[in-house]
Amino acid sequence: MRYETLTPGGNVIRFPVELRVKPSIDLLFDIAPDSREVDLIAEAFGFDWPDPEGRSKADRAMAETIAATDLPADPKARRAALNAMLKPIVERAVAACAEARQAALCSDEAGETLARAQIEGGYWLKPLEDAANNWSIESARLRLAAHEAAEAAYGAARAIEMAKCGEAWRPWNVDEDVDFIIAAQKALTR
Repeated sequence: MRYETLTPGGNVIRFPVELRVKPSIDLLFDIAPDSREVDLIAEAFGFDWPDPEGRSKADRAMAETIAATDLPADPKARRAALNAMLKPIVERAVAACAEARQAALCSDEAGETLARAQIEGGYWLKPLEDAANNWSIESARLRLAAHEAAEAAYGAARAIEMAKCGEAWRPWNVDEDVDFIIAAQKALTR
């Protein structure tokens, strides 16, 4: 098994938890690619930038699906039905993140192999260089796909959580949310 050290501490080894733990939205928050990193990858490799509205579109799509679905009236059964709607989306996103991580490890290994061969000299430099380049492109592509799958899962989870609470769905709007938080804080200080 190949080990991977984490950035904050050189002596901390990352255990691939996504291979052992049941997929959940909490796990997805831990393993999903960082959006800043994804933007840099897209720019570096010349890929299309991820859709900044991906989460909102998934949010709206899931809300429309919930509205079109005849959910049970019993709260327990309703919650189970809503959880069943979210489960495959989260499983797909976690699988995409795990696949992206594996591709990144293969890309790192191919790069290390190429670097060792360049230092030692050899006849197989061109095939090793091609393999390293292919793995880095594949890794970047899979990171973008994992990010999009995670954003879709986050959006769907938001719509489902609102449905579980019995709230009416509304589009996500930062300005409205900030205004609400400020008003609530003012009310608490009075």
